[in-house]
Amino acid sequence: MTTLHTRARAATGDALLVTRRRAAQDAALLAGTAVLLLGTLLLTLALPRLMERSADEAVRRTLSDAGTAADVVGLPPYAGPFVSDRVSPVFATADLLDDELGDLVEAPVAALRTPTFEARTPAGAFLTRLETVVESRDRDAEHVRWVAGRAPQLVPAEQQPPGGEGPRTVEAGLSAPAAAEIGLDLAGGPVRITMGRESVSAYVLVTGLYEPLDLASPVWRDAADLLGAMPTDEAASVGLQAGLYVPHAGLADLRDLNPTARLDTSVRARPAADSMTLASARSLGRQVERLAATTGQVAGDLPDVLGAFETRLTAARAQASLVVVGLAATGSLCLVLAAGLLADRRRAALAGERARGASLASVVLRALAESLPVVLAVGGLAWAVVTAVLPAHRGSVSVALAVAAVAVLAPPVLAARTAAGAWTGRRVPADRRVRARLEAGRQVRRVVVEALVVVLAVASVVSVRTRGLVPGAARDVDLLLAAAPVLVAAAASLLVVRVAPAVVRAAGRPAARARGLAAPLAVARAQGAATALTPLLAVTVAVALVVLSGVLAHTTRVGQREAASVHVGADVRLDGRLGPGRGADALGALRAAPGVDAVATGVQLPARPFEKGTGLSVTVLVVDAAELAAVRAAEGLPVDPGLAALAGADSPAGTVPALVTGDLLERAAEHVPVASPQVSLHHDVVRLDVRGPTTMQADRGAPTLDARVALPVESEDDGVAVVDRARLAAAGVTVPDPDRAWVSGPGAVAAVAALDLGPQQRTGITVTSRHGWWSAWAAAPLTASLVALQTAGVGVLALLVVLALTLVVVATARERGRTLSTLRTLGLDAATARAATLGELAPLVVGGLVGGTLIGLAVPWLIADALGLGTVTGLPGPGRVAPTAWPVAVAAAALLVALVVAVGVERSLRRRDRLGEVLRVGDR
Repeated sequence: MTTLHTRARAATGDALLVTRRRAAQDAALLAGTAVLLLGTLLLTLALPRLMERSADEAVRRTLSDAGTAADVVGLPPYAGPFVSDRVSPVFATADLLDDELGDLVEAPVAALRTPTFEARTPAGAFLTRLETVVESRDRDAEHVRWVAGRAPQLVPAEQQPPGGEGPRTVEAGLSAPAAAEIGLDLAGGPVRITMGRESVSAYVLVTGLYEPLDLASPVWRDAADLLGAMPTDEAASVGLQAGLYVPHAGLADLRDLNPTARLDTSVRARPAADSMTLASARSLGRQVERLAATTGQVAGDLPDVLGAFETRLTAARAQASLVVVGLAATGSLCLVLAAGLLADRRRAALAGERARGASLASVVLRALAESLPVVLAVGGLAWAVVTAVLPAHRGSVSVALAVAAVAVLAPPVLAARTAAGAWTGRRVPADRRVRARLEAGRQVRRVVVEALVVVLAVASVVSVRTRGLVPGAARDVDLLLAAAPVLVAAAASLLVVRVAPAVVRAAGRPAARARGLAAPLAVARAQGAATALTPLLAVTVAVALVVLSGVLAHTTRVGQREAASVHVGADVRLDGRLGPGRGADALGALRAAPGVDAVATGVQLPARPFEKGTGLSVTVLVVDAAELAAVRAAEGLPVDPGLAALAGADSPAGTVPALVTGDLLERAAEHVPVASPQVSLHHDVVRLDVRGPTTMQADRGAPTLDARVALPVESEDDGVAVVDRARLAAAGVTVPDPDRAWVSGPGAVAAVAALDLGPQQRTGITVTSRHGWWSAWAAAPLTASLVALQTAGVGVLALLVVLALTLVVVATARERGRTLSTLRTLGLDAATARAATLGELAPLVVGGLVGGTLIGLAVPWLIADALGLGTVTGLPGPGRVAPTAWPVAVAAAALLVALVVAVGVERSLRRRDRLGEVLRVGDR
């Protein structure tokens, strides 16, 4: 029999029998460890899948919130002004989108429209245009119900002018709500409308009134004037506009109108948001980019919408990775503590095995035979539960596999360490110098390991700060980013272990002079526990991630409110047609409404030439300066020092007071000397009297709810100039009508609601309230799920803190019990025993709380660029960390509860001790 064979038999002999007996003796501890492992695996398996589900919901919400900006736009090829058939290319482009994109989009809608013209009827005049909207997948489908008259039809050839000379006739329908608002009645038969001012180009017969069968149909998405009458621009001679609907059956007459080159065409396909997933959205984006590059017939902002969403998703995943990996790390450390407790309970048995000649390989094998089946069974159960609850989503399993590996390997490693410590076979040298040299070698190895951990922690933080926010794999957590807090906590734990003995010794001097046994005993117990690394690491990591998760959740909430203030700029914001007419009336009513403190209007004029000869351009903001300063001050937004004074400032004749971006004048002076720069405003040239710099930027307009809102405002101009509206008008400059207004005051929301402006499609005015935008943005799936994860992570990590301290108390109960039992024979009371327990836990609790709190507050600031705070909150720019005290209070409360639990556990373990038994048995 070979030596290898003998060793193999010795290592494996009776492994299963011994394992089964030991498992039966420690069934309760093994069951508790299995429950802890099950909970950790459920979290690490379910959370990545929940992140994927939230991503699917978020991409659907993004495409819906983006509106028409997310549409895939077809560009029918233009064959020239003399080509009579402009219809076929439209449907060919629609078929191209349908064939290439398939189920990723809804049915492409082809639209053909004539230019707008004025229709005069017995009921009055209104602006109109002939329109045909057709779904490419079912061109003959009926989208309306005719409620009066009859459906339009093709006009017979004999009723058209012979040879195509002269005005042709087209039959069309009018929506019933528009007819009611205009006053048009078909009781006397079809109504004829003439196209053309000076000469007749065509006749339109309104043969019927209709109602849409489905208002949500995509055919009406870009044709609001076919659903009802809309107010026109203030410059128009008539007040209403309503489209005239030509069904697909009458398209040939619309096509033959002269001149056909003036027929406007469009093709749009809305993404199938209801069935969209993250994977299909990415596929759609790639398809659109490919078609745009290869055919030139596809355009739209969909790639930009999806690109902004991907950036926001990456930021959310980066923050979620911190929680997932933090939970896994803390759970793994608790598993290590449980494995250490198990090895300590079996110390006598392992020492006996080692004394009888058992090899460390046999110890490891028996421990593996116990841990591996448990981990496989628990892992299989966790996988089955997660798959049953979340079957349609897949997530990363790398973190769960790491936890499982710790659960498998920790018991064998700690069992082997315990057995090796019982008898190493090494003799202790008698020479004191040799012993000192060996101890110095151990200290050097320890310093090297600790320095390596510190270097890794610093390198991880530096690496994350350097690279910033980067897209990760489709379903993988950002391990480098998530490992940074854990590595920093490990480095801090090593520092605490180094510093704690000196602190305890310093505390021991006044304790030695104290009366009674409680203080000296507590310090003595603390001195022995000050160097325990694993418990301290578990508590420090848990506390750090409690604080970190709480700070990030608080930062997201605060940042969302700041984003609402930045984007809306007031309690309520109005965008659109605010000139003479309905818009001006609404502004006047708001100024007189109770509870409205200020109403500021403005208009933005981009790409205005700035000082001839410099080649610079500027965005001019024409605002009510004093009112805007009041609105921004009430909103807590920065106010330029000279903004309010623009309205009343004295300036040289022929100039207008203005605030200009700080470096714009310096850049202009590099080309020509500039004293009072000139700015071209359409037909006027204005000379500016610069009163100071401005920090205001180009305004985005009505804020959207998709991820693009967090991107900086794109502007090709070199700066911004702010002028007062009244001063500009007093200088004789034609001032454009305002197209945005900010309303502040406690009654602003109610005042705007009382105006009953109606939907934007009909009034041309978009209403956005700060609270409404914030509520919608905070309720978005991605943001809401991230904040929920971080908040829940605080609670789970707090429970793990309690569990870690409880495991530490139970693991050290035997050794502490021997000391306390001996002291009880000398008159030790229960209060002093509790003081000993608290003293032993003091370095662990205080060190973990202080170190974890500092790490939890510092890490978000250190790696802020890699967390995408601005992208998540909606703030343009990098965002900022908002520290808060409540996570620290939660961590401190968790540690306090853990201390209470620890003292209770200690008391329960010592409850059955009898003084007579201690005197009879002695040390145990």
